[in-house]
Amino acid sequence: MRARRIIPWIIYVVCALAVLEGLGYAGYKALDLQRQRREDEAARLALWRMDSALTAVLAAESARPYFHYRPFHAAERAYSAMLGPVEPGEVLVPSPLLTRVPPFVRLHFEIAPDGEVTSPQAPDGNLRDLAESEYVAADDVIAAEALRLMLAELLQSGEAERLTAGAEIRTDLDPDRWARQETAAAAQLAEAPLQQRSFSDPARSDAGMLGDRDFTELENTARHQQPADESIGRVPEARSRRMPETKTAVEQPEVVLGPLSASWLGGEELVLMREVRIGSTTLRQGVWLDWPSLHQWLLTQVNDLVPGATLRAGAAEARSLAVIPAVIELPASGSVREELASPLGVVLVLTWAAALMAVVAIGVVLRLATSLAERRGRFVSAVTHELRTPMTSVRLYADLLASDAARDGERRERFVGTLREESARLARIIENVLAYARLGRSNGNGNGDSQRPTVGELVERAVSEQGLALAKSGLSLRQRIDGDAAPLLLDVDTDAAVRILGNLIENACKYGHSADRAEVEVSARCHGGMVNFTVRDWGPGVPRRDQRRIFDAFHRSQRDELRENGLGLGLALGRGLARQMGGALVLDEVERGASFTLSLPLVSEK
Repeated sequence: MRARRIIPWIIYVVCALAVLEGLGYAGYKALDLQRQRREDEAARLALWRMDSALTAVLAAESARPYFHYRPFHAAERAYSAMLGPVEPGEVLVPSPLLTRVPPFVRLHFEIAPDGEVTSPQAPDGNLRDLAESEYVAADDVIAAEALRLMLAELLQSGEAERLTAGAEIRTDLDPDRWARQETAAAAQLAEAPLQQRSFSDPARSDAGMLGDRDFTELENTARHQQPADESIGRVPEARSRRMPETKTAVEQPEVVLGPLSASWLGGEELVLMREVRIGSTTLRQGVWLDWPSLHQWLLTQVNDLVPGATLRAGAAEARSLAVIPAVIELPASGSVREELASPLGVVLVLTWAAALMAVVAIGVVLRLATSLAERRGRFVSAVTHELRTPMTSVRLYADLLASDAARDGERRERFVGTLREESARLARIIENVLAYARLGRSNGNGNGDSQRPTVGELVERAVSEQGLALAKSGLSLRQRIDGDAAPLLLDVDTDAAVRILGNLIENACKYGHSADRAEVEVSARCHGGMVNFTVRDWGPGVPRRDQRRIFDAFHRSQRDELRENGLGLGLALGRGLARQMGGALVLDEVERGASFTLSLPLVSEK
């Protein structure tokens, strides 16, 4: 029987835990997904902002003409012939990279087909003398030369073979457009004496393409053609403004600029490189970027979006930049609990609270349903037993009256008396059940008659109705009614009040007759506008485990179960009737026996 009561609760607990765990896990994942989405959105915006900032820097390098990677180039020359042999009398124009290094750039460099590394910031030979005399400081050239040697060592040591593939930076280039722009720039430079130089002491302006023999022949030719009174480094003004008119048209080689790609050299140095094809000659040109300063500058662009973020080398990842092979790393994000303040978090908290309340409500309903089922079972069992006993007695003594055994007058009197007792007992059981069923469906406050009972009359009537129970129990009755309380009128239903008080006396006779002190005490005293009726015995008392449920309907203690008598409805009916009349029925705490106090209201004086 006990196992049958536990099984529904086991099922309920398992289902409740499953629902709460599922709801909690779903809510946690939802908040975590929101946190990740917010983090991804911040990373995406940060990447977009850094890519936008880098595009302006890298697009300039992607669109840079190929001849800017030489310290000097001829001013009035076709776009595709910029790296050809220098003709006598041609004007040499310094590369923009010689005089001004763009931001975030360590070095511009060019790798010849034979592997020689040169840089426009580090000219050599006569071109270095020319550069240091008019355009750059010697210390800057020395620093650029040191960087060039470092880069050459990195490339020659095999680090280039371990370049990490990076983003490809493409810019649509129009060679004709660049040719027109450079021709116009050369014409403007020819007007300014400080911005032009003639070829008198030619240096190797085409490193890797001019041999020593070609260098000597060009130098001798230039010295024979130059007037004696001209100083070295100067040419006649007329020749610096126009190209020789006797040039023979030749077919120019095709210049193809490859896309600029970003790569990591040795895992720490960021370079941009492209392939340049001039006819059958292939060169590689690149930019060695100052990654620490570029890294710091990029992070300042997104400090408001992702404070504490960093960049590391890497490519082909979800959070990598589009233009360079770098990955953004965000600082450790906050816990999911921080998302509870968001609208989704508030909704989830309310949902969890509603679910928890629903689980508690279902538990309460289950407990009430289980209790109701138990009470119904106890009611059916108790009523069946209580009705069967008097009905059996009634039937038995009715048969005896109809038999020859009833011819004796004394027996007949005894049989009739027993029938009356059993029929009265049966009537009390039925009346108690009907009275309990009527609880709460009537006002029940006040007497149905015009007469109001006094305190003394109520006690006397209850005691007289329980005279037989007192006689059978062998207990004596002691009344203690305050003198000033006996004549006071009660604002109660007389029959209901007598039933409550009589039931208390009957219980005292039933459970207190085995005590050493064989008596039942009924007392009454006034307290404010109420009268407290106390019925006490000195029996074994109410077991502690039953004290909390003693007023439950159809509850029977183990003692009652063993005796197999009682309906378990008297105290529940008594408390219900007392509350219905504006009073109360409670169990008192006493050291020995049992004590119940019934509080009933007095008639108010108007």
